[in-house]
Amino acid sequence: MARKGGSKSLKRYAAPVSMQVVSVKEKKFITRPEPGPHRLKLSLPLQVVVRDVLKLAETGKEARNIIKRSLILVDGVVRTSHKFPVGLMDVISIKELNKHYRMLVDNKSRLIPVEIPPEESSMKICRINKKYLYRGKLMLATEDGRTFETDDYSLNVGGSLLVKIPECTIIDKTPLSEGCVAYVFMGKHAGSTGIVKSISSSSMLRDSIVTLKTNEDEVSTIRDYVMAIGRDRPWLKLF
Repeated sequence: MARKGGSKSLKRYAAPVSMQVVSVKEKKFITRPEPGPHRLKLSLPLQVVVRDVLKLAETGKEARNIIKRSLILVDGVVRTSHKFPVGLMDVISIKELNKHYRMLVDNKSRLIPVEIPPEESSMKICRINKKYLYRGKLMLATEDGRTFETDDYSLNVGGSLLVKIPECTIIDKTPLSEGCVAYVFMGKHAGSTGIVKSISSSSMLRDSIVTLKTNEDEVSTIRDYVMAIGRDRPWLKLF
């Protein structure tokens, strides 16, 4: 019989850069994330986060037992699937330890957890990936698979929403524009944060380029790799 669907396995050497948290020489395979809110290129399976990133378990079996006991929350919701994809800006909470982490990208494009204070664990920044009209209402689709209805037509792709989780209510919002604070999450300058200095227009042959002024220098990257994280200052702690 013919095989249906995609591959169920994933070798470490073929895994996206965001999953390179363990050396390829140590283990041949890595858990493949199941379909979910994040794309494969920018996500980690929950089992890998628990075992290899947070070091809460030594083996995959121990990590699965922790997850099955409903001890791990992602964005305020208990997740019991060890293949659940954890991605950019997701908040991971550990009940018994009372610790909270936000998933960010380092300068090597790898997803890493950054510990955050408890008061920030109920908030999340969602990047706007798409905007469209549905029955006369403006809808915003975000990086983590959420959809919001809004009346603010100034918001654009690359702009962001500060969302209260798990209720999914909008606290604040900002478009990607000159003068706002932005974060680069992919590409050569991944992990950089700075003030947007300029945004060039795109064409059929050229992508829109965003220039950021960081503490050290100015960096330029394509608009698809940038997200706004605040107006005058970041909404939340990043590093």
